[in-house]
Amino acid sequence: MRIGLIAIGDAVDPAQTGTLAGRSLVRHQLDFVLAQGCEKVILHGHGASKDAIELRHAAEAAGAQFQVVRGVRDLPAAVRGDDQLLVLAQGLLPESAQAFEQLKEGYGVLVLPAEPGWSAGFERLDLAAAWGGAMVLPGRLVAGLDPLPEDAEPIAALLRIARQAGVPERPLAERELAEGRWQIVRTPEAARANEPAWLRRRLPPASPFRPTTWLARALVRRFGSLWLGQRRAALGFPIATLMLLAAGVTAAWFGLPALAFAVLLPAALAIEAGDAFGALGRSIFISESKRSRLFFALRLVWDVVLVAIGMLTVDGSPAHRLFAPLVSVGVLHVPPPPPDAGWRALAGDRGVLAALLALAAGVGVTEGGFMLLALLLIVLRIAAPAGERG
Repeated sequence: MRIGLIAIGDAVDPAQTGTLAGRSLVRHQLDFVLAQGCEKVILHGHGASKDAIELRHAAEAAGAQFQVVRGVRDLPAAVRGDDQLLVLAQGLLPESAQAFEQLKEGYGVLVLPAEPGWSAGFERLDLAAAWGGAMVLPGRLVAGLDPLPEDAEPIAALLRIARQAGVPERPLAERELAEGRWQIVRTPEAARANEPAWLRRRLPPASPFRPTTWLARALVRRFGSLWLGQRRAALGFPIATLMLLAAGVTAAWFGLPALAFAVLLPAALAIEAGDAFGALGRSIFISESKRSRLFFALRLVWDVVLVAIGMLTVDGSPAHRLFAPLVSVGVLHVPPPPPDAGWRALAGDRGVLAALLALAAGVGVTEGGFMLLALLLIVLRIAAPAGERG
């Protein structure tokens, strides 16, 4: 079994440990150890603190065992000889893919160049190296803690035991420190100072040819840390989306086509912002395939509402009123999907589609707007492949 060891110290007040983007540092560490395949999490520190309780709930919700140890002599009883123990330094913010892969390979002690590592707050080992803040040890080495006094610091002791036992060193590139992907955060002030860079790493700017997604990500990068601190913030985006979609249908029912299509633009923005906000809560080390299907479903609902509004605002027989909106939406779902970058990405931006239809409805040519939109979508979807065929 692979076990993760996280240290929280004796702090009961979460303000002493600091939060980054609405989550405690140990919560970020938990994401890392769970992504490493740890089936059990051991917390060294005060089990009644807010951080410890949050950690227990999150670990158990992910299907992992959870155990609190207060003294160094409690640790050997919690680890078997054939286990692998992943140890993280207190205050470590782990986001490096390189470090993740090195620790995934097996036993090893991460090391950094001495001067950059020590300057960044990591423990210096000798003239050439500093500890990289993480290591994977054979469980049998934990028995070496038994002779120590009860108030000894277990992580420092395990580091010394690992070096004496010849656990191999795994060098971590200095650029991981310079780019902020692997760092020690000691104070709440340092955690707050790291939030903007953390948000930029998690949510890089989208293509300008996807203006709705670009704007949504910019808003989440600006306000995401405030929203992450709110328990029900994640529900706000789906609820806002559904309310806006209902408002759009209502406006169409009462003969306000321009307003109906205009309301779909903020609905599309809410979908993209909610999807981006959800990305902040997911581990960067878990496959993208594990993303929630909620916002995929909301995009489908948005498309259905667009067709419904089209039927309510186009004149003619039911078949006539359905045809143009259905063709326009159908082109959105013709494989392959629109690219994420380049001018052809406009074919997948629902906010742009809503804005164009609102303009068409505003001048009284809703059906013509759908026809032109369908033609533009087809051109955007086939233009590049046609150019490649020469």
